[in-house]
Amino acid sequence: MKQPVKMPALSDTMESGRLLRWLKQPGDAVEKGEAVAEIETDKAVMEMETFHSGMLIGPLADEDKEYPVGETLAWIGDEASEEAEKAKEAKETEGKQAEERAGPGAEKPAEESKRPATGAMPAAQQLEPAAGASGAQEPERKAPDARKKPGATPRVSSAVLEQALVGRASSRPRERSDENAALLREIESGPPFQIEPQRQLRRVIAATMSRAVETPQFRIGMQSDLSPIKSYADAHDASFTLLLARACALTVQEQPDFNAAWTPDGLARRERVDVGIAMEAENGLLTPVVRDVAGRPFPRLAEDWRALKQKIRHHRALPEDFRGATFYLSNLGMFPGIVQFDAVIPPGAAAILAVAAPGDKGTLLTLTCDHRVVFGADAARFLAALAERLGRPGE
Repeated sequence: MKQPVKMPALSDTMESGRLLRWLKQPGDAVEKGEAVAEIETDKAVMEMETFHSGMLIGPLADEDKEYPVGETLAWIGDEASEEAEKAKEAKETEGKQAEERAGPGAEKPAEESKRPATGAMPAAQQLEPAAGASGAQEPERKAPDARKKPGATPRVSSAVLEQALVGRASSRPRERSDENAALLREIESGPPFQIEPQRQLRRVIAATMSRAVETPQFRIGMQSDLSPIKSYADAHDASFTLLLARACALTVQEQPDFNAAWTPDGLARRERVDVGIAMEAENGLLTPVVRDVAGRPFPRLAEDWRALKQKIRHHRALPEDFRGATFYLSNLGMFPGIVQFDAVIPPGAAAILAVAAPGDKGTLLTLTCDHRVVFGADAARFLAALAERLGRPGE
């Protein structure tokens, strides 16, 4: 008996995943719990394990394509079931050949007219994504004019773009339809284009930022001399960014409103300071979270930070590595000339600090705050206390 290998839900928010590569091939023996493929989720690459032991049976779903959760990607059975499948296929082939020899008017062989006893859908058909399924990647289609004129720049049809922007009505709120339709008209009125399917990470970033801009925010900035903490980092071979995160966490601990989050039922006040540190990723932006930054010694934090970066570099980070930050830090000080920038507060936090590159009057620290949680005077006191702490590194 065959068992399907389906796209798993590797996180509670996962709707689809990209099948990066198969670690096993048809005919390979697999054990229950063994990894058979690598799956890209919204923020990590994870191994897909099997729930059954046996032999991997094809056809295998194509690599580097996205499939909705629950989609059948392959099968696992035993050698007997594999032989049975081959025998059934051979019988069907023999029946078709007999029908062709008999001619178009002849009756079909009795075996051909019967359904398989299992009533199961053929594996290849189950591998075909359902039309309009969430996360299924549709093959690129080109407009007729692009096919007729050699060398012409292909233009995506209205139907393809509408599906990319609007999606099925059942999967998106109705109030967004008019906005997406207007965007569709605006794009189509411009130059020829092609739709590049979004990878999981970019979709998650877009959704997060869309929710973030609904937060009532204000920004406040202060010039600060960061040369003492920079010199300390160089002298002790320490991460400058992690030292900044530690200083922020200690300041948050003293001003606990910055460790709260707005909810409709009241402020969620957290018992420790977990800092999300923005970092550039291969296909976008990631914010790995360092836990209990105010409550643990710096050497322990440094170990965790190195481990997190290593996991991200080798695509082994887990979804929980990016969740639950209570304060955020974004440091672009390594880019000369970027003397000011604003950062957006991700949902679930009260503030994010943007650290620019040094300028003539020092480094500009810009604090973006949720105005439902903290106010202007709170932010001014926070920055003053932070600047003072940054001038005393190592404490």
